[in-house]
Amino acid sequence: MRAARKAVAFSVVHFFVGLTVAYVLTGQAAIAASVAVVEPAVNALIHFLYESWHDRHDGSLHAA
Repeated sequence: MRAARKAVAFSVVHFFVGLTVAYVLTGQAAIAASVAVVEPAVNALIHFLYESWHDRHDGSLHAA
């Protein structure tokens, strides 16, 4: 249960960091909110694809 609480807390922090950075860079709340929602979703997809690739290649970046 502790790991789940940490994951949720980290997700909330990640959202607000993304929201804040995007708002500071653009000055537009709508764009900042969009970035804060879309970026973690894209990041999760990329992480999944990376893990899948990594599992297929047994963690080796070099051909044997």
